[in-house]
Amino acid sequence: MISFITILLFFIYCGGLGYTALYLLKKPESLWEKVFLILAVGLGIFPILAVFLNFIHIPLDWKIFLLLSLAFPLFVVIKKIQKKQLTMPRFSFSFKKSDLILLGAVLIMLLSLFMYTKGAFAYPYLEDEDPWGHAVGAKYVALEKSSYDPPIEGQTKIDQVLSYIDPYPPAYDVLMGVLHQTSPDLPWTLKFFNALIISLGLLFFYLFSKKFLDSAAKALLATFFLAMAPAYFSHFIWAHSYVVALFFPAMYALLMIAEDKRWFWIASLLVASIWVTQNIEEPIKLTVMMLLFVLAASVIHKRFFKLETGAIGLGILISFMWWGMMIYKYSLRGFIRYFTGNNIVAATNSTLDVSVGSSVNSAAHGTIFQKIAGILHSLTSSGGTASRAYSLHDFVIAKNENLINSPIGIGLVLSLLVLFGVLYSLWHYRSRLVEPENTALAVILLWLLYTFWGVNGQTFPVPIARGPFRMWLLLAIPVALVAAEGTYLLIKLLKRWNVPKLIIITIIVLGVIITSGYAKYQVNTSIWPTSGAFSTPAEPVEYAQWFETIPLNSKVFVYTPRDKIVIGLGGESCLWCPEVIAFREDILHQDAQQLHRFLKNQGYEYLILNPVMDRKMFTSAFGNETDQILPQRYDEIQKSGLFTPAYYKQNQFLVLKVN
Repeated sequence: MISFITILLFFIYCGGLGYTALYLLKKPESLWEKVFLILAVGLGIFPILAVFLNFIHIPLDWKIFLLLSLAFPLFVVIKKIQKKQLTMPRFSFSFKKSDLILLGAVLIMLLSLFMYTKGAFAYPYLEDEDPWGHAVGAKYVALEKSSYDPPIEGQTKIDQVLSYIDPYPPAYDVLMGVLHQTSPDLPWTLKFFNALIISLGLLFFYLFSKKFLDSAAKALLATFFLAMAPAYFSHFIWAHSYVVALFFPAMYALLMIAEDKRWFWIASLLVASIWVTQNIEEPIKLTVMMLLFVLAASVIHKRFFKLETGAIGLGILISFMWWGMMIYKYSLRGFIRYFTGNNIVAATNSTLDVSVGSSVNSAAHGTIFQKIAGILHSLTSSGGTASRAYSLHDFVIAKNENLINSPIGIGLVLSLLVLFGVLYSLWHYRSRLVEPENTALAVILLWLLYTFWGVNGQTFPVPIARGPFRMWLLLAIPVALVAAEGTYLLIKLLKRWNVPKLIIITIIVLGVIITSGYAKYQVNTSIWPTSGAFSTPAEPVEYAQWFETIPLNSKVFVYTPRDKIVIGLGGESCLWCPEVIAFREDILHQDAQQLHRFLKNQGYEYLILNPVMDRKMFTSAFGNETDQILPQRYDEIQKSGLFTPAYYKQNQFLVLKVN
């Protein structure tokens, strides 16, 4: 169910925060560039603001964010009214060339939004596993108005209940949770705003590219290439969507420091937001890219870019409002073990499971050098659920079937443009590549080297980044920029033979659409698989159809501990509540009367029984006695008179109304 008020509030949050932050700073002359930059900075400040509010225990309530967004803009308006200085902005129907180019970038953003939303809403459920976890996190924030895990007795692993809240950086789930407070349909909220953030990221990329390349035309072409690249995002719902979108305003802020030193503070806040939006893996990679920019610029200009470096350092320091609390809560030892790949809780509780893999033992024991080596080994490990050695075919040929969370591939025409751009740049500029006017190109080539090496972590003998398959979307950024440079170098080269610029660009655009864009569209608008909790492909569809027949956020209890299914389909279940956790620990030994009493006390309206799902989960928890006790419980529940059948899908599941 579309929530227009929430869409409006989203832009008010971003616009108000961005306007407040940039009020006194130098901004673009173009009105619409200024508007989109304000939105980018506002969306970028939201994460660290949310962490700060949470840190001082102010509820994460939409009304608080609305107040903070509007307070200063309303103050400015009132002051202008009092001084009789308030005037309406003048709109002219005469457009400059730069305005038309910006309109092209907006069109690319809107077309991408269409593709992503079409794909996201092509099926009624959430895909794979991560989105269900984010649904739980968003529901927790929406109801509890906090991003700290609730205290849970007897917990043996970090994130055992809430996968993306504490110690996982909470900004993505906080944003979705705050939006969910005014948008009752959680699945719609996740799908739409995730697609919107990815699409807005393209517009933010344009603003950054225009500033970086000092060319609106090149920036537009690069934005088109990025949108077409299969490796640059699917509509998969996860925090990567948010954190990468923040990279572009952060880079814009770093570039603006040279013109207005007050941008230092904006850059610091945006870097801090990057570090509290996604697990440290992606912030580290993005920070490396920012540091490569600073390093290259310092070497080329023969002066240390101390303010830019300081902004990055201060941003990381500010993010310790979150990370410091996590280290305090879980201990440094537990913190290191968790973020180096071992899901164990803090060492402060003697009952906790502290078993870890041998790859991280050196990070928890041994000399200081062994600890550092262990951490670095983990942070640059070439493992990952979908990482593998990639061939030339993987880069050049865009496939109609791809990974749904982190697609791979660049496409033939884009790959050729990148190859031409790299070779021609190295030959044409040679030593002039390190002259100040070519700083952007030098940085882009460094980014290309870093991300290409990162993607090939299992191909090259020395990996430099954790999770190579997640580097593909970062590789797409320098690919788009180098391809744009390559296009203009090709135009310059072919000008000798009087080949019209328009013909070259038209051929390239069509070639990229055919060899990259078409495959990306096919992947993003196809039907995607969902959680492994379901036993058949038809089952999640049947679940979704039943949930559509009851009011949104009805309390539904699944007999097996799969509450995320309820939340991800628009229902409500308090899987983090101590009473629910305690009852589930011995649920198979609770008779129908005890089950009914518990459900009534907790306000549940429906109970779902799913023999295949229940047996699978209970067998892992209760062992062989499941086969004997589970059928008895089913029989008791249905004959008790305490429940009324509400829906039945043969060979799948039964829904009972709690009397």
